[in-house]
Amino acid sequence: MNAHKLAKLATTALTTEVTLAPKPGLVDPVSNGAHRDMDYALFIKSIEALAPYFDDYVTLGATSVTLPVLFDALRKRGVVAEQAMLTATNQINTHKGANFSFAFILGAIGWCQKHDGLGLNYHRVFETVSTMTAGMVARDFKHLEQKSVLSYGEKLYLEHGLTGIRGEAEEGYPILQKEALPFLARWQAVTPEERYLRLMVHLMATVSDMNLIHRGGLEAWQRVQAEAQKLEDEQLSLESLKRRLADWDDAFIQAHLSPGGTADILALAIFFDQLSAIDD
Repeated sequence: MNAHKLAKLATTALTTEVTLAPKPGLVDPVSNGAHRDMDYALFIKSIEALAPYFDDYVTLGATSVTLPVLFDALRKRGVVAEQAMLTATNQINTHKGANFSFAFILGAIGWCQKHDGLGLNYHRVFETVSTMTAGMVARDFKHLEQKSVLSYGEKLYLEHGLTGIRGEAEEGYPILQKEALPFLARWQAVTPEERYLRLMVHLMATVSDMNLIHRGGLEAWQRVQAEAQKLEDEQLSLESLKRRLADWDDAFIQAHLSPGGTADILALAIFFDQLSAIDD
């Protein structure tokens, strides 16, 4: 599959994620969730700004001579993409985590398509991401004690040892391989809307969500995980689930909680779900 088609799938996945509703604490077409500075239209602008760079990530994967060279090229291009996103959103961080992950995943797909032939082996893609990003956490979080200003990700690493999306990348996205994609495979018989809403609840019960921890602390995150697991175990009908999620959105807004980490993984899972449908 060429770079443009893969990039289009990535933008479609991000659009599908933000259009999905209701999503507790997250932006969708009917609610801004716990975000006073974001709305659906802003997310669409953000996706449009990132779209050309998704092409670039695949092309870099197909043209880089070694994985270290690819890693450096993706990070540099990713910074440019992030600046384009921030320009489009008036400096509001809409898709920083998604851009980070799609850079490495699309780059790895480009690399694998060149080196492994036409058949796309997802395990090899995740393995390539893991190999390419090995040591990234240690390098990025080196000498944090000497910095005067820390990002919330850096603070959570120092305080709790949480590695966030960097750690996911280094490990080859185990949350996708072991949780999200198998979950979607088990729910093939229902509509995409139902599959993705149920996956969102499942991810809320399993993802180490740095956004939730940043906004509410470890206790709030653990409470959300427990409540999401309870909701999943109830096996509600789709309509009952949507009513509960709408009520939960109100509660998240009141508590100023947003599971942004879940949203990023959900978008990545949607991308691989749609890619699998094409491959089939």
